Amino acid sequence: MHHNGAQQDRDSARLWDEWRTHVSPFFDLAERDETDLSQPVAMKTFHLGALLVGDVVAPAQDLVREARKSARQGVDHLLIQFYTKGRSRIETRQERLATGGGAVIYDLSQPVTVRSDQAVDAVNILLPRVLLSSEPLRVEALHGQVADFRADAAGQIAFTTIQGIMSCADRLTPQHLPALTAAAARLCSGFLSGAQAQGEEAEWRARLEIRHFIRSHLHNPDLGVELLQRRFGLSRAALYREFAGEGGVQTFIRERRLAAALRLLTRPSARGGRPRVSSVAYATGFTEDKSFSRAFKTKFGFLPSEVRAGEMPAMAGDDKAGRLLAWLRDLTGEPAPEARLAG
Repeated sequence: MHHNGAQQDRDSARLWDEWRTHVSPFFDLAERDETDLSQPVAMKTFHLGALLVGDVVAPAQDLVREARKSARQGVDHLLIQFYTKGRSRIETRQERLATGGGAVIYDLSQPVTVRSDQAVDAVNILLPRVLLSSEPLRVEALHGQVADFRADAAGQIAFTTIQGIMSCADRLTPQHLPALTAAAARLCSGFLSGAQAQGEEAEWRARLEIRHFIRSHLHNPDLGVELLQRRFGLSRAALYREFAGEGGVQTFIRERRLAAALRLLTRPSARGGRPRVSSVAYATGFTEDKSFSRAFKTKFGFLPSEVRAGEMPAMAGDDKAGRLLAWLRDLTGEPAPEARLAG
Protein backbone atom coordinates (compact mmCIF):
# COMPACT_ATOMS: atom_id res chain seq x y z
CA MET A 1 0.00 0.00 0.00
CA HIS A 2 1.50 3.31 -1.08
CA HIS A 3 0.45 6.91 -0.39
CA ASN A 4 2.37 9.67 -2.16
CA GLY A 5 1.28 13.27 -1.74
CA ALA A 6 3.01 16.12 -3.54
CA GLN A 7 1.80 19.69 -4.01
CA GLN A 8 2.17 20.16 -7.78
CA ASP A 9 -0.58 22.81 -7.91
CA ARG A 10 -2.93 20.68 -5.79
CA ASP A 11 -5.00 22.17 -2.99
CA SER A 12 -3.15 21.86 0.36
CA ALA A 13 -6.41 21.21 2.26
CA ARG A 14 -7.13 18.24 0.02
CA LEU A 15 -3.56 16.95 0.43
CA TRP A 16 -3.92 17.15 4.19
CA ASP A 17 -7.28 15.34 4.14
CA GLU A 18 -5.81 12.54 2.03
CA TRP A 19 -2.81 12.22 4.33
CA ARG A 20 -4.93 12.29 7.48
CA THR A 21 -7.23 9.60 6.08
CA HIS A 22 -4.30 7.38 5.12
CA VAL A 23 -2.73 7.57 8.59
CA SER A 24 -6.03 7.39 10.51
CA PRO A 25 -5.83 3.63 11.32
CA PHE A 26 -2.85 4.47 13.51
CA PHE A 27 -3.25 8.08 14.63
CA ASP A 28 -5.54 11.10 14.48
CA LEU A 29 -3.68 14.07 13.02
CA ALA A 30 -3.58 17.82 13.59
CA GLU A 31 -1.62 20.43 11.66
CA ARG A 32 1.02 22.61 13.27
CA ASP A 33 2.42 26.02 12.36
CA GLU A 34 5.47 24.16 11.01
CA THR A 35 3.43 21.83 8.75
CA ASP A 36 4.69 22.20 5.18
CA LEU A 37 2.85 20.22 2.51
CA SER A 38 4.96 21.64 -0.31
CA GLN A 39 7.57 19.03 0.66
CA PRO A 40 7.15 15.30 -0.13
CA VAL A 41 4.70 13.33 2.01
CA ALA A 42 4.60 9.57 1.57
CA MET A 43 3.94 6.29 3.32
CA LYS A 44 4.63 2.81 1.95
CA THR A 45 3.51 -0.38 3.74
CA PHE A 46 3.95 -4.07 2.93
CA HIS A 47 1.91 -6.89 4.47
CA LEU A 48 4.19 -9.89 5.03
CA GLY A 49 1.53 -12.21 6.40
CA ALA A 50 2.49 -12.08 10.10
CA LEU A 51 3.64 -8.45 10.32
CA LEU A 52 3.79 -5.13 8.45
CA VAL A 53 6.90 -3.24 7.38
CA GLY A 54 7.08 0.16 5.75
CA ASP A 55 8.58 3.61 5.64
CA VAL A 56 7.16 7.08 5.99
CA VAL A 57 8.07 10.64 5.03
CA ALA A 58 5.80 12.76 7.21
CA PRO A 59 5.41 16.52 7.64
CA ALA A 60 5.58 18.35 10.94
CA GLN A 61 2.34 17.40 12.67
CA ASP A 62 0.68 16.32 15.91
CA LEU A 63 -0.44 12.70 16.14
CA VAL A 64 -2.79 11.40 18.80
CA ARG A 65 -3.85 7.85 19.56
CA GLU A 66 -6.60 7.98 22.14
CA ALA A 67 -7.67 5.15 24.41
CA ARG A 68 -11.03 4.85 22.66
CA LYS A 69 -9.35 4.25 19.27
CA SER A 70 -7.30 1.44 20.81
CA ALA A 71 -10.37 -0.03 22.49
CA ARG A 72 -12.44 0.23 19.32
CA GLN A 73 -9.79 -1.48 17.18
CA GLY A 74 -9.02 -4.15 19.78
CA VAL A 75 -5.47 -4.60 18.46
CA ASP A 76 -2.63 -5.89 20.60
CA HIS A 77 0.31 -4.89 18.45
CA LEU A 78 3.68 -3.21 18.86
CA LEU A 79 4.83 -0.52 16.43
CA ILE A 80 8.52 0.37 16.22
CA GLN A 81 9.52 3.50 14.29
CA PHE A 82 13.21 3.81 13.44
CA TYR A 83 13.80 7.55 12.94
CA THR A 84 16.34 8.45 10.29
CA LYS A 85 15.49 12.15 10.19
CA GLY A 86 13.44 14.72 12.08
CA ARG A 87 12.33 15.28 15.65
CA SER A 88 9.28 14.43 17.75
CA ARG A 89 8.26 14.72 21.38
CA ILE A 90 6.61 11.50 22.58
CA GLU A 91 4.10 12.02 25.39
CA THR A 92 2.92 9.04 27.45
CA ARG A 93 3.30 8.76 31.22
CA GLN A 94 6.66 10.38 30.63
CA GLU A 95 7.91 12.69 27.91
CA ARG A 96 10.76 11.69 25.59
CA LEU A 97 12.47 13.21 22.55
CA ALA A 98 12.97 11.19 19.36
CA THR A 99 15.50 12.26 16.73
CA GLY A 100 17.45 10.56 13.95
CA GLY A 101 18.91 7.32 15.30
CA GLY A 102 16.14 6.86 17.84
CA ALA A 103 13.60 4.03 17.71
CA VAL A 104 10.19 4.90 19.16
CA ILE A 105 8.29 1.97 20.64
CA TYR A 106 4.48 2.09 20.72
CA ASP A 107 2.13 -0.33 22.43
CA LEU A 108 -0.94 0.31 20.25
CA SER A 109 -3.26 -0.76 23.06
CA GLN A 110 -2.25 2.42 24.98
CA PRO A 111 -2.80 6.12 24.26
CA VAL A 112 0.00 8.40 23.11
CA THR A 113 0.56 11.88 21.70
CA VAL A 114 3.41 12.63 19.26
CA ARG A 115 4.32 16.25 18.54
CA SER A 116 6.65 16.63 15.55
CA ASP A 117 7.91 20.17 14.94
CA GLN A 118 10.02 18.92 12.01
CA ALA A 119 9.41 16.64 9.06
CA VAL A 120 10.17 13.02 9.96
CA ASP A 121 11.57 10.11 7.92
CA ALA A 122 11.22 6.69 9.53
CA VAL A 123 11.24 2.96 8.86
CA ASN A 124 8.41 1.06 10.56
CA ILE A 125 7.62 -2.46 11.68
CA LEU A 126 4.31 -3.54 13.21
CA LEU A 127 4.23 -6.84 15.10
CA PRO A 128 1.41 -8.62 16.94
CA ARG A 129 2.36 -9.09 20.58
CA VAL A 130 2.07 -12.86 20.17
CA LEU A 131 5.25 -12.83 18.06
CA LEU A 132 7.10 -11.52 21.12
CA SER A 133 5.49 -13.86 23.64
CA SER A 134 8.55 -16.11 23.85
CA GLU A 135 10.61 -13.18 25.14
CA PRO A 136 10.53 -11.91 28.76
CA LEU A 137 9.29 -8.49 27.64
CA ARG A 138 6.96 -6.13 29.44
CA VAL A 139 5.62 -4.56 26.28
CA GLU A 140 3.29 -2.19 28.14
CA ALA A 141 6.29 -0.71 30.01
CA LEU A 142 8.13 -0.07 26.73
CA HIS A 143 5.32 2.17 25.44
CA GLY A 144 6.65 5.58 24.45
CA GLN A 145 10.29 4.68 25.03
CA VAL A 146 12.94 5.99 22.64
CA ALA A 147 15.97 3.68 22.20
CA ASP A 148 19.18 4.56 20.37
CA PHE A 149 19.18 1.85 17.70
CA ARG A 150 22.38 3.02 16.02
CA ALA A 151 24.35 2.59 19.23
CA ASP A 152 22.87 -0.85 19.86
CA ALA A 153 24.14 -3.81 17.81
CA ALA A 154 20.80 -5.66 17.87
CA GLY A 155 18.96 -2.45 16.98
CA GLN A 156 21.27 -1.73 14.07
CA ILE A 157 20.84 -5.27 12.73
CA ALA A 158 17.05 -5.08 13.11
CA PHE A 159 16.96 -1.72 11.32
CA THR A 160 19.13 -2.82 8.39
CA THR A 161 17.17 -6.07 8.08
CA ILE A 162 13.88 -4.19 7.81
CA GLN A 163 15.44 -1.82 5.30
CA GLY A 164 16.62 -4.85 3.30
CA ILE A 165 13.15 -6.39 3.34
CA MET A 166 11.72 -3.08 2.15
CA SER A 167 14.15 -2.85 -0.76
CA CYS A 168 13.24 -6.36 -1.94
CA ALA A 169 9.57 -6.41 -0.97
CA ASP A 170 8.27 -6.15 -4.54
CA ARG A 171 10.17 -9.33 -5.45
CA LEU A 172 9.26 -11.48 -2.45
CA THR A 173 7.20 -14.63 -2.92
CA PRO A 174 4.91 -16.34 -0.37
CA GLN A 175 7.64 -18.94 0.18
CA HIS A 176 10.02 -16.24 1.44
CA LEU A 177 7.67 -14.75 4.03
CA PRO A 178 7.67 -17.21 6.98
CA ALA A 179 11.45 -17.18 7.40
CA LEU A 180 11.71 -13.41 6.89
CA THR A 181 8.97 -12.55 9.34
CA ALA A 182 10.35 -14.96 11.96
CA ALA A 183 13.82 -13.42 11.59
CA ALA A 184 12.52 -9.86 11.79
CA ALA A 185 10.44 -10.67 14.89
CA ARG A 186 13.38 -12.34 16.65
CA LEU A 187 15.71 -9.45 15.86
CA CYS A 188 13.17 -6.94 17.16
CA SER A 189 12.70 -9.03 20.30
CA GLY A 190 16.43 -8.94 20.95
CA PHE A 191 16.54 -5.20 20.42
CA LEU A 192 13.52 -4.65 22.70
CA SER A 193 15.07 -6.73 25.47
CA GLY A 194 18.06 -4.42 25.49
CA ALA A 195 15.85 -1.35 25.23
CA GLN A 196 13.81 -2.56 28.19
CA ALA A 197 16.90 -2.82 30.39
CA GLN A 198 18.20 0.57 29.21
CA GLY A 199 14.79 2.16 29.70
CA GLU A 200 14.42 0.93 33.25
CA GLU A 201 17.88 2.23 34.11
CA ALA A 202 17.26 5.57 32.35
CA GLU A 203 13.88 6.00 34.04
CA TRP A 204 15.37 5.49 37.48
CA ARG A 205 18.24 7.84 36.68
CA ALA A 206 15.76 10.52 35.57
CA ARG A 207 13.63 10.07 38.68
CA LEU A 208 16.67 10.30 40.94
CA GLU A 209 18.00 13.33 39.06
CA ILE A 210 14.74 15.25 39.46
CA ARG A 211 14.55 14.44 43.16
CA HIS A 212 18.22 15.29 43.71
CA PHE A 213 17.67 18.63 41.98
CA ILE A 214 14.72 19.37 44.28
CA ARG A 215 16.68 18.49 47.43
CA SER A 216 19.61 20.63 46.27
CA HIS A 217 17.40 23.67 45.58
CA LEU A 218 15.06 23.71 48.57
CA HIS A 219 16.45 27.15 49.45
CA ASN A 220 15.15 28.59 46.16
CA PRO A 221 11.68 30.10 46.68
CA ASP A 222 11.03 29.73 42.93
CA LEU A 223 11.42 25.95 43.10
CA GLY A 224 8.23 24.52 41.62
CA VAL A 225 6.58 23.12 38.53
CA GLU A 226 7.73 25.88 36.16
CA LEU A 227 11.38 25.65 37.22
CA LEU A 228 11.36 21.85 36.90
CA GLN A 229 9.72 22.11 33.47
CA ARG A 230 12.49 24.40 32.24
CA ARG A 231 15.28 22.35 33.84
CA PHE A 232 14.15 18.90 32.63
CA GLY A 233 12.08 19.72 29.52
CA LEU A 234 8.96 18.03 30.89
CA SER A 235 5.33 19.04 30.51
CA ARG A 236 3.20 19.95 33.51
CA ALA A 237 1.16 16.77 33.00
CA ALA A 238 4.31 14.60 32.94
CA LEU A 239 5.52 16.12 36.21
CA TYR A 240 2.16 15.60 37.86
CA ARG A 241 2.20 11.96 36.79
CA GLU A 242 5.74 11.52 38.10
CA PHE A 243 4.75 12.75 41.57
CA ALA A 244 1.14 11.52 41.63
CA GLY A 245 1.96 8.85 44.22
CA GLU A 246 3.51 11.49 46.49
CA GLY A 247 0.65 13.98 46.45
CA GLY A 248 1.92 16.08 43.56
CA VAL A 249 5.00 18.19 42.87
CA GLN A 250 4.24 21.00 45.32
CA THR A 251 3.39 18.57 48.10
CA PHE A 252 6.66 16.70 47.55
CA ILE A 253 8.64 19.95 47.65
CA ARG A 254 6.83 21.21 50.77
CA GLU A 255 7.39 17.90 52.59
CA ARG A 256 11.11 17.97 51.76
CA ARG A 257 11.37 21.61 52.88
CA LEU A 258 9.71 20.92 56.20
CA ALA A 259 11.80 17.80 56.83
CA ALA A 260 14.98 19.81 56.09
CA ALA A 261 13.77 22.59 58.39
CA LEU A 262 13.25 20.13 61.24
CA ARG A 263 16.77 18.77 60.79
CA LEU A 264 18.21 22.29 60.85
CA LEU A 265 16.27 23.26 63.96
CA THR A 266 17.52 20.25 65.92
CA ARG A 267 21.17 20.83 65.02
CA PRO A 268 23.05 23.33 67.19
CA SER A 269 24.28 26.40 65.35
CA ALA A 270 27.97 27.35 65.22
CA ARG A 271 27.44 29.65 68.20
CA GLY A 272 25.52 27.02 70.15
CA GLY A 273 21.78 26.81 70.61
CA ARG A 274 19.09 26.52 68.00
CA PRO A 275 19.31 28.49 64.74
CA ARG A 276 16.91 31.38 64.32
CA VAL A 277 13.50 30.35 62.99
CA SER A 278 13.66 33.04 60.28
CA SER A 279 17.07 31.76 59.10
CA VAL A 280 15.74 28.21 58.84
CA ALA A 281 12.64 29.41 56.98
CA TYR A 282 14.70 31.25 54.35
CA ALA A 283 17.24 28.43 54.09
CA THR A 284 14.44 26.04 53.14
CA GLY A 285 12.68 28.27 50.61
CA PHE A 286 9.97 29.93 52.68
CA THR A 287 9.62 33.66 52.13
CA GLU A 288 7.65 34.46 55.29
CA ASP A 289 8.09 33.41 58.91
CA LYS A 290 4.34 33.16 59.48
CA SER A 291 3.64 30.87 56.53
CA PHE A 292 6.62 28.72 57.53
CA SER A 293 5.43 28.40 61.15
CA ARG A 294 1.89 27.61 60.04
CA ALA A 295 3.03 24.89 57.60
CA PHE A 296 5.48 23.50 60.16
CA LYS A 297 2.83 23.17 62.87
CA THR A 298 0.36 21.59 60.42
CA LYS A 299 2.99 19.00 59.52
CA PHE A 300 4.52 18.24 62.93
CA GLY A 301 1.97 19.42 65.48
CA PHE A 302 4.24 21.99 67.17
CA LEU A 303 5.76 25.33 66.27
CA PRO A 304 9.36 25.66 65.04
CA SER A 305 10.06 27.95 68.01
CA GLU A 306 9.26 25.04 70.32
CA VAL A 307 12.11 22.90 68.95
CA ARG A 308 15.29 22.74 70.97
CA ALA A 309 18.71 22.00 69.50
CA GLY A 310 19.77 18.41 69.98
CA GLU A 311 16.32 16.98 70.50
CA MET A 312 13.75 15.44 68.17
CA PRO A 313 10.31 16.14 69.70
CA ALA A 314 7.52 13.61 69.40
CA MET A 315 5.23 14.37 66.49
CA ALA A 316 1.50 14.69 66.92
CA GLY A 317 -0.17 11.41 66.06
CA ASP A 318 3.24 9.87 65.36
CA ASP A 319 3.83 6.13 65.26
CA LYS A 320 7.07 4.22 64.88
CA ALA A 321 6.22 2.74 61.50
CA GLY A 322 5.11 6.13 60.17
CA ARG A 323 8.28 7.79 61.39
CA LEU A 324 10.47 5.04 59.93
CA LEU A 325 8.71 5.49 56.60
CA ALA A 326 9.26 9.25 56.78
CA TRP A 327 12.94 8.71 57.54
CA LEU A 328 13.30 6.28 54.64
CA ARG A 329 11.71 8.74 52.23
CA ASP A 330 13.79 11.65 53.47
CA LEU A 331 17.27 10.10 53.33
CA THR A 332 19.41 12.10 50.93
CA GLY A 333 22.98 11.10 51.73
CA GLU A 334 23.68 14.82 52.06
CA PRO A 335 23.96 17.11 55.07
CA ALA A 336 21.24 19.63 55.68
CA PRO A 337 21.96 23.06 54.12
CA GLU A 338 23.52 24.73 57.20
CA ALA A 339 25.81 26.77 54.97
CA ARG A 340 22.85 28.86 53.90
CA LEU A 341 21.81 29.71 57.45
CA ALA A 342 22.32 33.21 58.75
CA GLY A 343 23.95 33.27 62.17
